[in-house]
Amino acid sequence: MVKPARERIALLLQGGESTGSFSAEATVPAAGVTLAVDGVGPVKLPIGAAQERMLVSVARPAMFGHGEETLTDPSVRDTWELTADQVSLGGAWEQVLEAVLLEVHEGLGLPQGSRLRAEPHALLVYGPDQFFAPHQDSEKDDEMVATLVVSLPSIHTGGELVVSHGGQSRTYRHSARDSIGFVAFYADCIHEVLPVRSGRRVTLTFNLLVTRESEEEIDPDEELASLVGEHFATPMTPRWSTEVTSVPNHLVVLLDHQYSERGLAAGRLKGRDVEWVNRLRVAAGRADCLSALALAEIRQTWNAYEEHRSWRYRYDDDESLANDGSSESYDLGELIEDEISLGWWKRSGVGDGEPIRLGVNQGEVCAVTPTDSLTPYQSEYEGYMGNYGNTVDRWYRRAAIVLWPKERDFIARAEADLPHAIAELIGRLKDGDDLDRARTDARAVVNLLRVGGQLLAPLLAVAESLDDAELAHDLLAPLGSEGLTAEHAPALAAVVNRYGRPWSQRLIGSWFPTRGHRLGRWEWATDTLPGVALALRRAGADGVVTDICRRIWANLSGSIGLALVEGPRAWAANVSSIVEPAESLFRVAEAEVVDEFVATLAATGDGVLDLELPMLRRLGSDAPASLVEDAVKRLEVMLAAPPRPADDWSIVWSGCGCDLCETLRGFLADRGATEFDWPLRTDGRQHIHQRIEAAELPVTHHTIRKGRPYTLHLAKRPDLHEREAVQRRQATTDLAWLREGRG
Repeated sequence: MVKPARERIALLLQGGESTGSFSAEATVPAAGVTLAVDGVGPVKLPIGAAQERMLVSVARPAMFGHGEETLTDPSVRDTWELTADQVSLGGAWEQVLEAVLLEVHEGLGLPQGSRLRAEPHALLVYGPDQFFAPHQDSEKDDEMVATLVVSLPSIHTGGELVVSHGGQSRTYRHSARDSIGFVAFYADCIHEVLPVRSGRRVTLTFNLLVTRESEEEIDPDEELASLVGEHFATPMTPRWSTEVTSVPNHLVVLLDHQYSERGLAAGRLKGRDVEWVNRLRVAAGRADCLSALALAEIRQTWNAYEEHRSWRYRYDDDESLANDGSSESYDLGELIEDEISLGWWKRSGVGDGEPIRLGVNQGEVCAVTPTDSLTPYQSEYEGYMGNYGNTVDRWYRRAAIVLWPKERDFIARAEADLPHAIAELIGRLKDGDDLDRARTDARAVVNLLRVGGQLLAPLLAVAESLDDAELAHDLLAPLGSEGLTAEHAPALAAVVNRYGRPWSQRLIGSWFPTRGHRLGRWEWATDTLPGVALALRRAGADGVVTDICRRIWANLSGSIGLALVEGPRAWAANVSSIVEPAESLFRVAEAEVVDEFVATLAATGDGVLDLELPMLRRLGSDAPASLVEDAVKRLEVMLAAPPRPADDWSIVWSGCGCDLCETLRGFLADRGATEFDWPLRTDGRQHIHQRIEAAELPVTHHTIRKGRPYTLHLAKRPDLHEREAVQRRQATTDLAWLREGRG
């Protein structure tokens, strides 16, 4: 695989020898590549046995060179060969080959400024027991430097390609049915094909020729500038992932030495840092980039295990290791996390340094010297951590030079210091800056926003000035409601006045979603909403108050309904947290909106009295008449029913509708039945246990473990009548209080 530009920048700065090897390998999907052979026609990939036999029928025994002669000797080379002019490749082949040649060029360590091209040589079919003894390819052209072997997908075993050079040997196998394998090796390498054990191995061979694109010497700094440009044009691929993300906005090249804020200046750099910074600044100028010197904080988390112990014990929760955090007591395993953040920088051509908060993606980091080869300023051993086993955290401080494209200057600086960038945007809008440019920069800011109110005030100012309703919504929606205070009311009212009520309703919908229960929003409704509502009304934004109240009530009413369905215990646990925000809404909302809320409660089950009565006590004389009426009506209906007769043990319950629940419902509805022995299999007993617990029915239930199947014993609780009597006495008291004016 071709190294990312940032890794090649590190190699170029290092100035060492080529990191290429005598052979290189690549694999690409076979989809899209087509193959046709004269006398056979189109050949489907993967190649089946029937088509393999057809290929052999139009092939000849392969020959090999020996000195000046070309010989056929199956004891040296036993395979079938088709000449290049018999084979046609199409579809996506040219694009695949171009990408592979770039990868091979780097893998073989060929010089920059040169280019590889592939010259077709032959198609080879190796059947069972066929092979090619160790040999060395002859260079068939003055420009030939290597051979490329392309393994087409076919079903076979054996036939490994073994390449040797300078005392090293590598074995390549390719048997995947959905991909094409490529192996390139220098022409002076000894190589062989081991005997095929079953099936047929089908390969294409190419001569690799190298040409220089220019006879002029390559300027290393020009090459560095080219790599910088390539870095900013290439989407990133995160560590341990194949998903491609956006292009990077920074290149962070880590320096070797540590510096203070005062010491990090071009005239006070140390060692190799001097050369690297100078070269990168030149490259930045050529690549139309800007730069800054920065201070980085790095935290690495590693798997750790006892020194000299087998890897299979590294997940043991060893107390002696946990009590010893020294670096002598463990070996590092795999790197789990590598977090880099920049906390300060000094931009070139700008006066003083600035504090920043820039989390750096690994796809933006270039390190000539690996961080783990340096001495951390702090280490901390952590015991067993679930999937990670024993871990150790290490912290480092390093300096860096940061590059970013001029054309992305605003977003690159916004990622480092978002509040400062927004303040700059406000200044530009006030000064009459180009509106299209300001909108472009504002759109870039949207992806950097997180929930919170710290940026709400400046972003309200930006949103109003942009004169773009959609962009204004996108800027404000991610912030959520938690940071909205009375101080923001005038600015929010101004934005709403510019874009209209439907726009504000959409924004309020984003800030106050009705999905799920968020306790933080309820606390906001209790503590902050009254002040915000008062300030918004003073600013003429009464409609915003109404919309906020309706959205919060939608969330509350949803939680009320869910808790009632889950049973009395869940309702009792939730009702206390609902009372205060509900009271706040009833005090803040206009009378007709409050009546809407009461109508929602009126359509809810009788358990809602546990919410209505505490609210009425808290609201006192401010309680709306509609809420009082609903509570009175519920209590009157409850008391109008005759008390439960002593011989009535019926319990009303509906169940889920299955046969088991119907049987349980029948027992519960039976006025005279108090116990029920029910032979049930395990799954049936579990279902009934769960239903009784979920509905919190006044029924005991346990299993009698005798016979087959076991028997589920159900018994209605003996305090059933007393519990209802207590409820009636409390209802009588509550009704009297309501009728007497809640005095």
